[in-house]
Amino acid sequence: MAKSKGKRKQQSLPTEQNIKKVKTTSIITPPPELSTEPKTLHDLLIAEEDIEISVDTLSTLAQNPALIKSKACKELRTAVFDFRNACTTGFNASIDTNPTARISGALADEGYTEARILLAEMRIREQKPKLGALCRWVRDLDVVSGLAEQLEDSGAKRTAREEQLLVVLDAILRVTGPVDYSIEDGMALNGPIVPRKAWNLRDDTIPRKQVYDSVLDGSILNSLPKDIKSKFRVIETTPGLDRKPANLHPAILWASQDNAIAFSDSPPNTTHHTHPVVPNLHLLKDVLSPEECIRIIAAGETVGFTPDAPIRAEGEENSILAHNFYWVADNAFCDGVWNRVKEFVPTQVNGKQVRGLNRRFRVYRYVPGAEYRAHIDGAWPPSGIDPTNDKYIYDSSPVEAKQSSLFTFLIYLNDEFDAGETTYFLPSAKEGSMNAYSIKPIQGSVAMFPHGETEGSLLHEGTGVKRGSKASAKYVIRTDVLYDVDAK
Repeated sequence: MAKSKGKRKQQSLPTEQNIKKVKTTSIITPPPELSTEPKTLHDLLIAEEDIEISVDTLSTLAQNPALIKSKACKELRTAVFDFRNACTTGFNASIDTNPTARISGALADEGYTEARILLAEMRIREQKPKLGALCRWVRDLDVVSGLAEQLEDSGAKRTAREEQLLVVLDAILRVTGPVDYSIEDGMALNGPIVPRKAWNLRDDTIPRKQVYDSVLDGSILNSLPKDIKSKFRVIETTPGLDRKPANLHPAILWASQDNAIAFSDSPPNTTHHTHPVVPNLHLLKDVLSPEECIRIIAAGETVGFTPDAPIRAEGEENSILAHNFYWVADNAFCDGVWNRVKEFVPTQVNGKQVRGLNRRFRVYRYVPGAEYRAHIDGAWPPSGIDPTNDKYIYDSSPVEAKQSSLFTFLIYLNDEFDAGETTYFLPSAKEGSMNAYSIKPIQGSVAMFPHGETEGSLLHEGTGVKRGSKASAKYVIRTDVLYDVDAK
């Protein structure tokens, strides 16, 4: 065995210096739940070395099964039995359970070959996972597509593990989504990611506004009244450790007075476009004017963006995220945006009636190195504010007519940066390979695509902004299109 009992007695708990970096993932912030249960091994005064010794011991005994029957192993057998019964994750928890739980268990224990076998079985049996399971599988993989490096031909190669994770991700998509059999001339079919032609509807004759330059020199603040900060107020602050998942920073919800962000005198001419391949992916051009986009960015910079660093397990790597400004938009602004786009939004989806936009606007700022890894968006109820006490309401839908979102509504606030595309992934004709379709951001335009149901929800990522000779950043808003939960 690797460690002796004598050595174990001398071992101490991890110090601040040898605790590994934490891993981060995409933001999920429903109402906080209080819990007194220990969250880490450190809370139980269990060192990583103790876990290593336990694994070493059990692995050695598994290779020598005759010794397991000995009297010396009696208490160990009892402890293993108790552990097996208490285990709520991984292979142990998924024996004799449904396929969804077995796949979740395999992914939790990094049994990726077993997960692919189970996913293939689920596909053959024409079984569909629930949306929550689908989002969790993708989130747990925490895949780095490496598409930006691949397109730059920088020489950086994916590791064997990264290739394996992408193959598993492809297997997940094949259970729920359509396969993309389209082929382009000269298209390379090697590798787990096949870049396809970017969807670029930009008018290159119009110069792009250098928005981030105006942020850095402070001139962007001239686009707003001097008293703009007084028109915003904090209605809720959730401490970082109370968020789900826990975060190094609080979630601060701001609310605005009506017309805090003024609309332009002449609204832009909004047009609707559908992607030629990706199902139900829409681009609404010119929803906001450049001046309106700049005012939103200026408001966010005035009240302040909060760092976004969600915490997962100990000892795992970081996934860099953005800075955020959570804004419960005033009715005047939210309704004004909706009036510009409602004619292009499906009035019904499977008998469910459209109700408008979610007032919870999540404004994000990405700088080079910050990205959202491949994920599937979750559904949100309509956010609101209690008029009696000015408190945030997580679900403000009528009790007798519940609402939930079915489309992501992603607003691009600037576009002068390099890269920074939103990229969508579809399983290709070749097993283990996904086609990657990117949208070039256009200031004031909206990418609209489905979520909220297992079938049709699109896997996508926010590809990082390219690091260039000068500072740059990308600003976006994510909100949602709301529908009735029950079909009429």
